[in-house]
Amino acid sequence: MPIQIKKVNWECPDNIKAFHTTRIGGSSKGLFKYSNLSFDVGDGQTNVKKNRKELRQLLKLDVDPCWMKQIHSSYVKKVVSSVNDIVCDASYTQTKGLACAVLSADCLPILICDKLGTKVGVIHVGWRGLHNGIIKKFINKFSKSPKDIICWIGPSISPVNYVVREDVYKKLSKITPKMFNQLDDEHWNLDLRFGAKIVLKSLGIKKIYSDDMCTFQNSNLYYSYRRENNTGRIASLIWIE
Repeated sequence: MPIQIKKVNWECPDNIKAFHTTRIGGSSKGLFKYSNLSFDVGDGQTNVKKNRKELRQLLKLDVDPCWMKQIHSSYVKKVVSSVNDIVCDASYTQTKGLACAVLSADCLPILICDKLGTKVGVIHVGWRGLHNGIIKKFINKFSKSPKDIICWIGPSISPVNYVVREDVYKKLSKITPKMFNQLDDEHWNLDLRFGAKIVLKSLGIKKIYSDDMCTFQNSNLYYSYRRENNTGRIASLIWIE
């Protein structure tokens, strides 16, 4: 079965192409079945190479996407040609035909473009990235006119399945306590997607779309680190045609 790709549901310029994968299809086995796209989770290198090659063919890309080596950092990199394992958690480009890719399994995959269709980028946002300000750092590098930016937030873990302790609550509640629901003296539900939207809106971005599918609950479609710990990663990709 081929790797399943889904077109991103948002309003963007016609020359902007954006897709995300599920775990359906592909060559990976066992814990990573079937379409894992990350080299950093313990899957066989040959399987990942096959999956990435198949994905490139399905998307009809002339060159390999820019794959990040994600480390929950606030590093943002501009890319001008195809690179593998660039150490950062956000990248952007103005090069036509060059896809930026972000891997995820509960964290937020965010795709971004401008209204003119001249620039695209991706952000990987977990609670650490949100705390370290990666969204603001990305937007500051990406554009001087946030009102001209369009964002899409992909499948991620829902708050009912994302329980955190006081250390995370103290770090993120400064953004807004509204992203939390207290369960007891030591535990809170965290709405990561809501927190990211608050930050994006505070920066002046008005066009924000999101896929509200929960990666934790939908085990047939998505990997979930919280559900399985040792698992694969889906990819969300965007490029200028």
